Amino acid sequence: MIVELPRRLLADRVSLVLIVAAGIAVEATLTRYPGLPVGCGLALAAVLALWQQRSVPGRPRALEIGPDRVTLHLHDGRSVPATLGTGGRWIAGSVVLAWRAPTGRGSSAWLTPVDLAPDALRALAVRLVAGGASGTA
Repeated sequence: MIVELPRRLLADRVSLVLIVAAGIAVEATLTRYPGLPVGCGLALAAVLALWQQRSVPGRPRALEIGPDRVTLHLHDGRSVPATLGTGGRWIAGSVVLAWRAPTGRGSSAWLTPVDLAPDALRALAVRLVAGGASGTA
């Protein structure tokens, strides 16, 4: 089974909106008190948004999940073996997918029906459940 991951997941877009809203809320709070520094909320939002945006390109373009192996297809054209992590979950019609590359670096993605077709999500959830706790699907 090959799961093509969209460039920007719904969870990424929602987290970016929440970061901006938090920065605006902090800035609005700071402007009510004349002795506090102005601009800290916007600086905090900028740092968090940059951190969040830097984590997105590290996500693979696709995952190939077979009966005995998992392969990450990266955006630069390389394919590397990986293992599914123990953090994979089926949550109310969406899938949290966790994996670990051979370098030891792990990552995860929250896939919703906005990101993938519901049939693909169900098939992915079946693979996760069938793989059991061993981390391979």
